[in-house]
Amino acid sequence: MRVTMFVEQLMQPIPGGIGTYVRAMLRHLPPQEVEVEPVVAFHRERDLFEAGLPHARRLRSGRRVLYGRWERGRGGGVGGTGRVVHAPSLAIPRRDRRPLVVTVHDVLFREFPEAFPPRGVRFHEAMLGRLHDADVVIAPSRATAVALAGLDEPHPDVRVIPMGTAYTAPPPEVVEEVLARLEVQRPYVLWSGTVEPRKNPEGVVRGFVAALDSGVPAADDLNLYLVGPPGWWSGDIAEMLSDRKLAERVRRLGDQPPLVRQALLAGAEAFVFPSLAEGFGLPVVEAMACGCPVVTSNRSSLPEVAGSAALLCDPDDPNSIGEALATLLRDPDLAADLRRLGLRRAANFTWERTARLTAAVYRDLAGRR
Repeated sequence: MRVTMFVEQLMQPIPGGIGTYVRAMLRHLPPQEVEVEPVVAFHRERDLFEAGLPHARRLRSGRRVLYGRWERGRGGGVGGTGRVVHAPSLAIPRRDRRPLVVTVHDVLFREFPEAFPPRGVRFHEAMLGRLHDADVVIAPSRATAVALAGLDEPHPDVRVIPMGTAYTAPPPEVVEEVLARLEVQRPYVLWSGTVEPRKNPEGVVRGFVAALDSGVPAADDLNLYLVGPPGWWSGDIAEMLSDRKLAERVRRLGDQPPLVRQALLAGAEAFVFPSLAEGFGLPVVEAMACGCPVVTSNRSSLPEVAGSAALLCDPDDPNSIGEALATLLRDPDLAADLRRLGLRRAANFTWERTARLTAAVYRDLAGRR
C-alpha cells in the first residue's frame, strides 16, 4: 500500500518533535507494508539531499507561498500516487479525492499564544478551521484528544496513537567519552528542550536552586545542564545565578544529536522536565528509555505519559519542582525504582507500535473507498 505524506517538517532548520515523528514514520511504516511517498514544498536538490530526502517529490511553490495558499483554503494538494494522503502536522494540504489523515500534535498555540509567532498562531488557527477536511485525525495523547473535543466543531473521528522512541542507554565507555568531550561534570541534573517559555527553563533553574537550598547530597558539586536549540532566555535568571555564584554550574550545551542526548541522559542523576504543557512529552519517554529517573509536570499529557514511573510537580511553583528533585536525589532506592519503572514504561512507547496503529488507519480508510 502506498501513502503520500507531506514531510516538509524535515526541511525546517530544527525539525523538533514533529520532525522526529515524521522521520520515524518514514523508517517504520515500510515494515508494516506501507510504502511512503514523501512530498515537500519546493527546495533545491542539495537541500533535499542534506535533509535525507533525495527522492522526495517537490511541489512547485516554496513553503511560505504554499502555506499562505492553504491558510486561505486555496492552492492545490500534494499530488502523488498514494491511496491515502497523510499530513503529519497541522500543515493541511488542499484535499483531493483520496482519504486524508491529519496528525494534530497539540493545540497549545491557543493556550500559550505568546510562545508562538503571531503568523504561526494565525496559520494554525486557520488549519484548525479546515480540520473537517480530514477523514481521520490522529492525536498523540488522550490530553490532546480531549483538547480537540473541546473545539467549537470537534472532529467526529479522533484516534489516539502515542508517539514512540528508539532511545536506549549507550555503553558506559560511550557515555564517558561524550561527557568528557563536552566537559560535563558529574553529578548533574539534565533538562532538554527549546529554550522558550512553554518549556519552562526558568522553572527548571529556579527549581534546581530550591533543591540545593533544601539540602541534597553533593549539593556543592551538583550541576545542571540544559540541552536544546536556542530560543528565549531570561536575563533575571542569569543575574540570579551570578549572585548565587552558580553560573559555572548551570550550563547550556546547545542542540545535540540523538546519540549525545542518550549518553547525557544515561549519565544524569535525574531528568527534570516541568513543562507548562505538552501534546505528548517525548523527552520524558526518551529519558525513561535511557534509565534516567524523571521529574515532570502534573498537567496536560505528562502524567498520562509518565504513569507511575516519575515524580510529578507543579510547573508554576519552583519550590514544588525543587522538592520533587530533592526527594529523588536524597533517596537512592527511589531513584533505582524510578529507573526500573521508567524502562518498563518506555518499552510501551515504540515507533513500531506507532507505525502499526497508523498503518491500520490507512487500511481502514482505503477499505472504505
